[in-house]
Amino acid sequence: MSRDGIISTLRERSQPKPRKKHGSRPMGSAPPGTLYVVSTPIGAPDDITIRALRVLRAVSIIASEDPTATQALLAHHHATGMVTSYGPRNLDEKISLLLTHLGKGHDVALVSDCGTPVIFDPGCQLINEAHRAGIPVRSVPGPSALTAAIAISGYSGDALLFEGRVPPQGFSLKTFLATLRKERRTMVFFAASHSLTRMLTALHKVCPTRRITIARDLTKPEERIARGTPKVLLKNRQRLQERAEVAVVIEGLYSKDQPKTRPR
Repeated sequence: MSRDGIISTLRERSQPKPRKKHGSRPMGSAPPGTLYVVSTPIGAPDDITIRALRVLRAVSIIASEDPTATQALLAHHHATGMVTSYGPRNLDEKISLLLTHLGKGHDVALVSDCGTPVIFDPGCQLINEAHRAGIPVRSVPGPSALTAAIAISGYSGDALLFEGRVPPQGFSLKTFLATLRKERRTMVFFAASHSLTRMLTALHKVCPTRRITIARDLTKPEERIARGTPKVLLKNRQRLQERAEVAVVIEGLYSKDQPKTRPR
């Protein structure tokens, strides 16, 4: 095969099949469709990848955590697509329906309201069932608040601990953070801005000298970044407490003075 022929074959394998009319083929008469796990922007709509747009335009169905957000993204890029809700209610029923479409040869894209599906998101159940059914699953990578927050924190990304949301308040929050007092990896949490005071207060009691980066509304015009110890951030928390989603990145215990050779 010539070089051009090889490239053409690879491209064909990476593309979703053209959109088909539902019910056009009986079950078993064609190979199954592909489930595409598609990352979408976390704020700025133009952060979507070219491949992600191509997939969203070509698939038969887009399964979306928040159809309103997905429709707005498609409209921004002058794209159309059949969008259906995915979660948080009636997941079993919705998964069964999507698997039926995939089994008939229709391609499906799974998206969250923003960022990468499954990262603090309900997409894993559909993906797991697709694997069990022998349906191809392909990743269309792109934006993620997790990686974006780590990238701008200034702390090491060599080893990470991601815990999603921390306990909301009180003794459980302080106890949870106390278990991480000696954690060497860079830690990342998602939080609502109204819970920052409680979280920073608990961090001040548990690890008062640890450096922290708070990233609010990443990639949006309202984006704000604050860095410092818990005490410093508490003094300046007012500008971070407007209603917003926040990523909190905490430096690992020994990252500032990490030795050249790691202890064994």
